[in-house]
Amino acid sequence: MIRLLRIAGGVLAGYALMVVLITLVQESWLGGVSWSSSSLPVLTLAGLLTFLSAAVGGFAAAWISGSGGRVCALVMSGLVVVETTALALTGRSSGPLWFDLLALTSLIVGILLGAELLRGIQTRQSASTAS
Repeated sequence: MIRLLRIAGGVLAGYALMVVLITLVQESWLGGVSWSSSSLPVLTLAGLLTFLSAAVGGFAAAWISGSGGRVCALVMSGLVVVETTALALTGRSSGPLWFDLLALTSLIVGILLGAELLRGIQTRQSASTAS
């Protein structure tokens, strides 16, 4: 039961952190990113920082969950798919479908990378402690 609570807490906290960071990047720092009105350099910077936001969210979720980092990353990725699908179906996304799919893929890769980064750090720490 404790493990499930840690995983749920990791997913909620990691996803919330990712959303806050993405909002800061796209709305505050870059002044509102949009496919139709933002320049290519702004879109590129927004894409990179959004990817990093997803990685930080995935890392945080994995860290909070303890041993359930991969599960958190998969659940968060599923939530990103659901959210992106809902935005596309309701017409709330401003870009073409390929752009939304590219953003979706970037978020999923970032989340998974963040979780695996923590796993790699923990594996190296365990190996150095055992030596």
